[in-house]
Amino acid sequence: MRKKLIRIMRPLVRKLIGDPPARLEEMQDGPALFHTYRALLATGHQRVPGGWVYDNEFYPDYLTVGGNTFAIRKTALRYCNGKGIDIGASYWPLPGSLPIDTETGPGTAVKIEDIPINSQDYVFSSHCLEHIEKWNESLDIWISKLKNDGTIFLYLPHPTCKLWHVSNPLMSKIHAWAPTPENIMDALLKRGLTIIDSDNGPDHFYSFFICARKHL
Repeated sequence: MRKKLIRIMRPLVRKLIGDPPARLEEMQDGPALFHTYRALLATGHQRVPGGWVYDNEFYPDYLTVGGNTFAIRKTALRYCNGKGIDIGASYWPLPGSLPIDTETGPGTAVKIEDIPINSQDYVFSSHCLEHIEKWNESLDIWISKLKNDGTIFLYLPHPTCKLWHVSNPLMSKIHAWAPTPENIMDALLKRGLTIIDSDNGPDHFYSFFICARKHL
């Protein structure tokens, strides 16, 4: 009786709401993970248990699902105290910060232009600056939001990670350039900031961080 009822109801449901999507990622609010999976396969990445192989290097799954802030949160919170913003926060803002993002998450409601200059105790950003072609101009804007003695904390993909490097055909569509510890540190020093902590990496998240303090 149940199966017969399903056969009768199925055409009626399809008539009312249309055929269901053929792929999970086509469903409304479908997880970005499905898009990532197909994109990795389509650009020469080999699926293996627990992760992916690209250019003869293995990369674990946790690198492809977002939330990279969790990898550096404990360290970042040593320096990111008071009133601050997380630029490029997506769905995983640094605790206590105001998220800002141009694409996803609660931060889409806020623009960097909304933040007054010299108003923040810290600026935190994880895996964002590499997406910006005119990154020097963006870095100037970010630093301008800091108070005197404010802190900027940058967490970025390590240049030796082939999975995230701009030379990867997948990343060439997403990343505008490949930061290095040297050029980020140099950029901050040229702007008169003092480096207060750093790790050239790569850490377990195949990334590096630089933390600097602003002086007016």
